Amino acid sequence: MHPAEIPFTLRHPSTECVRGRWQDGGSGPVGVFLPGFASTMAGSKSTLLARFARQQGWPWCRFDYRGVGESDGNFAELTLSRYLEDLALVLDFIGDRPVLLVGSSLGGWVAALAGQRWPQRISALLLIAPAFNFIPLLFAALPGNEQEDWRKTGLRRWRDSYGLGELEMRFDLVADSAQYDLFREPPAYPFPVHILHGSADTAVPLQRSFDFAAVARARPLCVEPLSGIDHRLRGADTALLRSTFHLYCSVSPQRP
Repeated sequence: MHPAEIPFTLRHPSTECVRGRWQDGGSGPVGVFLPGFASTMAGSKSTLLARFARQQGWPWCRFDYRGVGESDGNFAELTLSRYLEDLALVLDFIGDRPVLLVGSSLGGWVAALAGQRWPQRISALLLIAPAFNFIPLLFAALPGNEQEDWRKTGLRRWRDSYGLGELEMRFDLVADSAQYDLFREPPAYPFPVHILHGSADTAVPLQRSFDFAAVARARPLCVEPLSGIDHRLRGADTALLRSTFHLYCSVSPQRP
């Protein structure tokens, strides 16, 4: 019988809650999906992987960061530090079991940071078009007067190009992200890292994943370019499921 997916709620000391979905297939490794910027656990990749894991009988977890979807909080308060705090809460919930982290876009950056921070908890990374240094690069691309305005007012509004409407971001996001530059302090991972990245990605160029692979170390680290695929990985479901299957089995060789 395939494991049923059930809701869970985790509470921070601040009383803010993180909510997600959990399916437990026994005592094996747990897959955890990390959505991208402003995305939720209801996104297409998240639901695809949860359904695939259920078919395989794997333990799997997906959740919303604070500020999006079903979790508490204000989206404007987004920082990578808060995302890592949310993930730490989820890892505590999972307990002492091997974890395959699957991170998409900004979630890929968070996953790469988590693998560096908790190498004893993470057993493999699957990074989907990881948006390394997305925030500093976004800030640097703004005209000087807009940078100064964001810094002085502490708040910036813009309309998202993916149909999310008008978003508000505090300058805390930019200031906080400076400590998470994986190119300045390249990580060394004692586990496999696989990167899927489309050649037609205009939001996060494929070259950024190759640049990361040139400085990071892992056992092994592979960048798999997907010809003609855009940032959302549309048309690449087969590649995503294949990579997930191979990485999960590398973490748990005894499973089929």
